[in-house]
Amino acid sequence: MDTEIEIKFLVSLDITDALPELLQSYQILKHDRRHLANTYYDTADLALRRMDAGLRIRSKNGELEQTIKLAGSQVGGLHQRPEYNAALSSNQPDLSLFPAGIWPSGVDPESLQQALQPLFCTDFMRRRWLLAFEGTEIELALDEGHVQAGERQEPIRELELELVKGDASRLFELAEHLVRSGGLRLGTVSKAQRGYRLAGLSPMPRLHVLEPLALQPPDSCEQVMMALLHQGLRHWQHHEDGWMSTPGIDWLVQLREGASLVHQTLLMFGELVSHRVNSGWIDDLLWLQQQLSWLDRAQMLAHLTADKGHYLRRLDCQKALLAELAEQQAQLPDEQQLRELFHGPRYGRLLLRLTHWLYRQDWRAGLEPNQGTLLAAPVVGLARELLEDSWRTLRQSTLGEPVLGGEQYIQQKGKLRRNLMVGLCFSGLFPEEERLVFRMPWLDILRGIEDLDMLSPLEDVRERLTADDREELDDWLERKRGFLLEALEQSRGQALQLDPYWR
Repeated sequence: MDTEIEIKFLVSLDITDALPELLQSYQILKHDRRHLANTYYDTADLALRRMDAGLRIRSKNGELEQTIKLAGSQVGGLHQRPEYNAALSSNQPDLSLFPAGIWPSGVDPESLQQALQPLFCTDFMRRRWLLAFEGTEIELALDEGHVQAGERQEPIRELELELVKGDASRLFELAEHLVRSGGLRLGTVSKAQRGYRLAGLSPMPRLHVLEPLALQPPDSCEQVMMALLHQGLRHWQHHEDGWMSTPGIDWLVQLREGASLVHQTLLMFGELVSHRVNSGWIDDLLWLQQQLSWLDRAQMLAHLTADKGHYLRRLDCQKALLAELAEQQAQLPDEQQLRELFHGPRYGRLLLRLTHWLYRQDWRAGLEPNQGTLLAAPVVGLARELLEDSWRTLRQSTLGEPVLGGEQYIQQKGKLRRNLMVGLCFSGLFPEEERLVFRMPWLDILRGIEDLDMLSPLEDVRERLTADDREELDDWLERKRGFLLEALEQSRGQALQLDPYWR
C-alpha cells in the first residue's frame, strides 16, 4: 500500500512554457511525457462510491494497471488517500489482486467483482517532472485532456504535486512558489468525482448554510477548534467550487460565511494557541473579506431588481428606479474579475498557508505549559465564557439602548452577525429547544436590519430622479422604514428580556 499525499491545482492559463523557469531552483531527476487513458468502474448501485473508494484501470505505454483509492482525508487542497496498485494482463478489473484486508466489514469482494461495470473515462496527456530539493522528492504532473461519460465531456487541465519521499512541507513550499505566477486554483474535486458528476451518478454542488457541529461537553478546546476550522474551510471551498460551476451571488455569500467562521474561530481560541497563529495568512484572510465586502450591496440590488422589480411594483417611478439600480449593478465585480481573484496569487497563497498550518498543527509549536493545559480542557467552560462575553458586548452596544433609529440598527449589523456566529459555533453543547428560543428573535432582528439596509441603494439614487418621482419614493421609503423599525423595536424588546441558555 502507498499513501498518496498530493496538492492539486486547477489551471486557468497555459503554464507549460513557464514551468521550466519556475522549476530552475530544483534538481530535475526525470522529465517525461506520456498518454494516460483511464476507465473507472463501480456497481450499478455505486457500492464503491458509498465506501468513498475509487477503482480505475489505467493504460500507459501499452501496460495495464488497476488502482483502488480508499477513503482518506482532505484539508484545503491537500489530499491524502491510501491506494493499492496491481498489474493486469487484460482490460478487466480483478479485485482478487488487492489485499483481502482492505474491504470494510460485510463487503464481499467476489460479489462486488461480478457487479462491476465501466462508468466513465478520463483521457489526458501528462507532462511529468521528478524534482529533488533538500532530501525531498516531488512529482509534478501537468495533465491536459478530458473526462467523458457517454456523450458528455469536460476538459481536464490540472497540475498535481505528489510527495514521493521526504518532508511534506516542501510540497507546500513548491506549491506556494508556483501560485505566485497566478492562474492556479486549489482543487478539492478529483477526476473520479468529476466523472461521477458528469455521468449523473453524483449530485452537483448544492448551496447549504452553516449548521451547528455535533459537539459534546467533554470535547477538548483543541478538538472543537480543529473541527470548526475544518468546517469553515470545507464550507468555503465547497461554495467556491459551486460558484465556479454556476456563478451566482448566493454561492459567494456562503463562501464568505466559511471564511468568516475560520476567522471567528481564530479569534475565539487565539489566547490558547501558539503565537504562530499570527502568521501572514491571517492578513490575507482579512484581505479576502474586504474583497467580498460588496456582497451585501449585491444582495440588496438583486432583491430589488428581481422579477423585473416586483418589490417596487407599487411605485410609478419603478422604471426609472430599475434603470438606476441596473447602473449600480454594472459597477459590481463581474464574473471574469472573480475568476481572476480565485486563480490569483494572494488567494492561492492564503488557502495554501491555512492548509499547511492545519496539516502541521502549527498552533502547537512553542506552546506555553498553561496553553497546553487550556487546550486540553473541556470546551464547555470556554464556550460559556465566550458566549457571556459576546452577550455582554452586545447588550452594552447600541443594540442595548432604549430606542434606536434606522442608521443605528444598520451600523450594528456586523456586530450582530459576529455574535450569532459565536452562538452557532457552540450550539451543539446546549439543549436545542432553549437555544432556539434565545436565538430566533436575534436572527429575526438580523433579517430585519438586512431588510432595512436594503433600502439604502434606493436612497443613493433618489437625487437623480425627477422631483415628482423623488417625492413618491420618499413617501414610500418612510412607510417601509417605519414598518420595519416598529417590528425591529418589538423584536429587540422581547429579545433583551430572554434568559441566556448557556448560564
